[in-house]
Amino acid sequence: MKTKFYSSVLLLVGIGMLPTMNVSAQPEKQSVAQITLVPPVSTNGANAARYTNVFSFNVLIGISENEKALTFGSLANVIGNHSGGLQFAGLYNRVGNEGEGMLFSGLLNTVVNNYSGLQFAGLANTTKEMKGLQFAGLANVAGDVDGFQFAGLMNVAKNVSGVQFAGLINVAENSDCPIGLINLIKNGEMGVSVTYNEMGSAMATFRSGGKYMYGLLGLGYNFKTKGNALVSTGGIGARINLTSWLRINHELSGETISNFSRETTFRVVYALMPAFKISKRFEIFGGPTVNYMQTNNLKNVNLFPGHPLWKGWGTSRLQQVYLGYQVGVQIIL
Repeated sequence: MKTKFYSSVLLLVGIGMLPTMNVSAQPEKQSVAQITLVPPVSTNGANAARYTNVFSFNVLIGISENEKALTFGSLANVIGNHSGGLQFAGLYNRVGNEGEGMLFSGLLNTVVNNYSGLQFAGLANTTKEMKGLQFAGLANVAGDVDGFQFAGLMNVAKNVSGVQFAGLINVAENSDCPIGLINLIKNGEMGVSVTYNEMGSAMATFRSGGKYMYGLLGLGYNFKTKGNALVSTGGIGARINLTSWLRINHELSGETISNFSRETTFRVVYALMPAFKISKRFEIFGGPTVNYMQTNNLKNVNLFPGHPLWKGWGTSRLQQVYLGYQVGVQIIL
């Protein structure tokens, strides 16, 4: 069974290289529908790579020059020039030039030049220019993007007019609205800050992003917890830029306080913090926070403020909603 699977993958890779050959000098052929087992076992025969099809059904792998409406391949669809409509593949869609519509694959979508519409892949999408939506379980890679990139791990682009959303990291030359924990934007902003809050936690935090959105990752120590207490945080933020020296930061983050045991304190924090730029690379910020906190370490109830907005007690858990604060200084890199 494994041998058959690996053979299919090798065949898929080999077929994926076929669109690199030049067929433009040969006359284009038209077909309403194509049925293919694997090339050249096809209703279009050995010349399948020269055909423009309205519909294609590929039992395993299919190849064509253009597709106009619907293409289905249980393993792969390989289109040498242009794709239109819906292309659905169990593993792999490849478009040798450009297209519009929807590409859906269980593993990978590759477009050599430009694509407009929706790309959905279980693993990754790659294209030169994208207008529309890229959605991938792992990564999206594109040149210029006009629309939205969503990836479970990483987005990579050149110039983004729209939004990048990644579970971990966004990379771009220009991107005003990256949403991820780490955002490496060439023309954006990165900074390292030191903060302190009402719980007695001192944190070193890395903030990175674009003009409007940014991400944050931090690590620190809590001085009120009994025993060693490591504090970690991660979240996203949004900026309202008022003047060259004043902006308002909105942050939503999650935070854990742990002494490396099962006894963990968890917080969700919304912070509203004006930031004042003292110089080109130095700013101070601070403001109120709204917090939801819960712990299964009842020895650390001293962490909870004495005037909550709401409190819930259980036999093994304490929950509380309360108001707090956060202040800090940041060096802009």
